[in-house]
Amino acid sequence: MSTIPQGHAPIPDELARRYWQAVAVHGDDPATDMCVHCRRHRCPEWAYAVEQLILADLLDRDT
Repeated sequence: MSTIPQGHAPIPDELARRYWQAVAVHGDDPATDMCVHCRRHRCPEWAYAVEQLILADLLDRDT
């Protein structure tokens, strides 16, 4: 049985799917450097979803 690194916690598949969807919907427009959905710089919805995916070890911090 493998151990989960400290700070990393598995999340249900449905929650992971919602976070991935938020990342896709709230991505930055390269021309404006703002969220394409809510038109905010450093969109909090995108940032939270990315953070949760990193903590669940579903997204590499360096990508």
